[in-house]
Order: sequence, then structure tokens, then C-alpha cells
Amino acid sequence: MKQAIEHATLGKIEYEENFWTGKKKLYINGTPLQKQSKGVYLAPDGGSVYLEGNYLTGAFVNINSERIRLTAAVKWYEIVLSILPFILIMVWGNSALLCSIVPVIGGAIGGGISGVMCVTNLFIIKGVKPVWLKLVISIAMLVATFLLCFLIALIYLAAVN
Repeated sequence: MKQAIEHATLGKIEYEENFWTGKKKLYINGTPLQKQSKGVYLAPDGGSVYLEGNYLTGAFVNINSERIRLTAAVKWYEIVLSILPFILIMVWGNSALLCSIVPVIGGAIGGGISGVMCVTNLFIIKGVKPVWLKLVISIAMLVATFLLCFLIALIYLAAVN
């Protein structure tokens, strides 16, 4: 995930965080900052730049005792939209009546699938600006989670019978 902001005195500040590893990089006006230790970078003028937070909790840099926000924290509705697939599979997978109508895989397998889809949804919708598009993406992820758990349940039932 890459985020760039314009600062009045420092110019363009770019923040990059790897989705898989969490590795972070900072750039000021296109110049990469040298990492000294965890969360501490060497500024072009020789001073220290302190990086706090991450993509989900909100990233900040402290430069010359000025705190600058690089990314916003996750909003409450993004969290709610992201946990819906997990809740759906846990409720549906534990209901014998619902599974007799449309079977879905529950338990550890369904929880693992829906958990991965929840985290994926959160990272996707965090980078999207319009709220309506966040809703559309979240509904699509909810449907994809349900269909995936349904297909795995069909495979499991065919193997058992």
C-alpha cells in the first residue's frame, strides 16, 4: 500500500507498506530515507524521522517535533463490513436448519476461509474512497465467501457419501 501527501514545508512525503511482510519505506521529495532502527529513519538534512503506526491503525511521522498523519485509521463501518462474512459463516455453519437448506462448511475450515476473506476485504476497502464502493466490494466479498464455503461443503458432502 502506497500513500503520498503534500506537506507545506517538507514537500511530498510518501509512505509505502508491504501488505504481506509489513516492511515500511519512507520517501521525502522522491528521496528514500535510510532506516536506522525500528521506526527511525535518517532525514536528508541529517536529523531523525520517527514513524509510528501502520496502514490499518494510522501511520504518523514525527519530523522536527511535528507530527504528520500519513494514513487514516480504519473506520468503524469498515470493520463492521469486514467481519460480516465471518459472522455469516459462523452462524450459518452452526445452524442445522440453515445447512439443510444450503450447506456451507463451518468450523475451522469455514472460519479460516471467512477470516482470510475478512482481512482481504478490510485491506481492499481501506484503499477505496467512496463509501458506496466500499459497500459494493464488501457485499461482493460476502457473496464470494458464502459461495466458496458452499462449494467446499458440496465437495465434502460428495466425498463423505
